[in-house]
Amino acid sequence: MSSSGIESFFVGIGAQKSGTTWLARMLAGHPDIFVTPVKEIHYFDHIRGLTQHLSPKKRRSRYRKYYQRMWTQWSHFAEHRSQRQWWRDYMASPIDDDWYRGLFRHRGSATIAGEITPEYAILGIDGLNHIKRLAPDARIIFIMRNPVDRLWSQVLHQCRSRGLDANRQSTEAIAAMLAEPRFGELADYAQTLVLFYEDMHSDRLAALRQVCRFIGTHFDASYFTELGRRFNRSQQAALPAPVRAHMRQLCRAQAEAVRQRVGRIPEAWEREFDLGPAKAG
Repeated sequence: MSSSGIESFFVGIGAQKSGTTWLARMLAGHPDIFVTPVKEIHYFDHIRGLTQHLSPKKRRSRYRKYYQRMWTQWSHFAEHRSQRQWWRDYMASPIDDDWYRGLFRHRGSATIAGEITPEYAILGIDGLNHIKRLAPDARIIFIMRNPVDRLWSQVLHQCRSRGLDANRQSTEAIAAMLAEPRFGELADYAQTLVLFYEDMHSDRLAALRQVCRFIGTHFDASYFTELGRRFNRSQQAALPAPVRAHMRQLCRAQAEAVRQRVGRIPEAWEREFDLGPAKAG
């Protein structure tokens, strides 16, 4: 395998429950964009020992599910069959830089390739420099969401995965959950870059036009046929006022840091934290 850099490449990053799955599904529908069949590759967090998403057990599980889809989703059989070589490379060893480069050589006619892994938000400077070494011209997309709304969405997701009823959890129980380290690690917006979830979903086509322009491909609204579809639904539960107040306290400094770094935050964030519009100049 050549050690040359990955060309025409993008990486999507974002805190959990900030719309990364929606963006990956939309971009995968663009004929000039190749998005990896496994949305979250997790290479850079795995290689740094931060997560275990590329353990042999987890890769084998994904491989089995791939074959299950191929032989049960007959309307997508040709699509799944065309991915066989990609999956062989994904299952290869060792997991190193050459392994990662190999995941983007099966582009077909697509000119741009990329992947979206929220955990890359915890890489730090050394991890981001690793991405730059492998793809010097990489385009990085980071989606940010009102941290209170994002935290609540993540709480609902965790309640579902833990078999808990979110409506029955006390403020104290939710506060204890929010104190778990990874609730903050995947949303340290002050250390990263910029596409607001609220802007993205107020005008989805405008956001996709912006992303296409940013990564260097043309935009055509007809490519995006599932704009209104929701992915990875969590439980439905209203956010209790005491929990919202606790989350505001947790996230206020984060919102202020984003505004200072980026120069603006959406109006919904300003209302949430009672910050008022940013001063010009």
